[in-house]
Amino acid sequence: MQKTKSRKIWAVIAVSVMLVAFMFLATACGGSKTENVSTYQELVDALAGNCDIVRLENDINVEGGLVVSRDVVLDMNGKTLSNEKDIWHEVQSGEEGVSTLSIIAVEAGGDLTVKGNGTIRAKENDCYAFDVSGGGHLVIEDGTYVGNISVVYVLDGSAEIEGGRYSIQQLNPTKDFQFTLNLRDECYENGTGSIVVTGGTFENFDPSKNAAESDDLSTNFVKEGYISTLTMEGDLTTYVVTEA
Repeated sequence: MQKTKSRKIWAVIAVSVMLVAFMFLATACGGSKTENVSTYQELVDALAGNCDIVRLENDINVEGGLVVSRDVVLDMNGKTLSNEKDIWHEVQSGEEGVSTLSIIAVEAGGDLTVKGNGTIRAKENDCYAFDVSGGGHLVIEDGTYVGNISVVYVLDGSAEIEGGRYSIQQLNPTKDFQFTLNLRDECYENGTGSIVVTGGTFENFDPSKNAAESDDLSTNFVKEGYISTLTMEGDLTTYVVTEA
């Protein structure tokens, strides 16, 4: 009888150890799920790793462009990503290296969802908040985003804007706020780039009637079944996208 009781006790201990190990793997990056990050380098490493969700624990100063080339969710957790020094660098013809256009670049193989009501604020007169290339895919659920010339620039790839607030600091010399959301011309024309808006608030920019890809305000990024409504916040003109 004593041996049977001992076996039962050891069986309970073994199961408990296995449960603890499983819970650890479920929250550690080595298994899957969520990795919490507090520094720029931790964020770089986590975005390049294999976690399902990368979650900010602190505001982070971005020292260079962040690159996403896999499926991942960025949980801003109410925190801020911003750059204090210029990070923009566009590689010229004949020059080696990789261009840095934004705080976050979604590249080939990348599928990034941003949530958690945080803020991405580019240094004034420097870079965009996001760019998408190589067939990458970006989804923005909420948050506040501040760019220069553009907040989101899509080359060849796609962006879905479901919510959030969008504004720019540096304006285009001829089209002022009209590039807040922008597509590369040839990708817009041949269908390899797209922006679809189903929500959000846009300062001085109407996503349903703008000059991003036209000179006659005929560009419409708003999905069918949704509308963009002009609202005033004091002296500030905004457009709010909602379901029709």
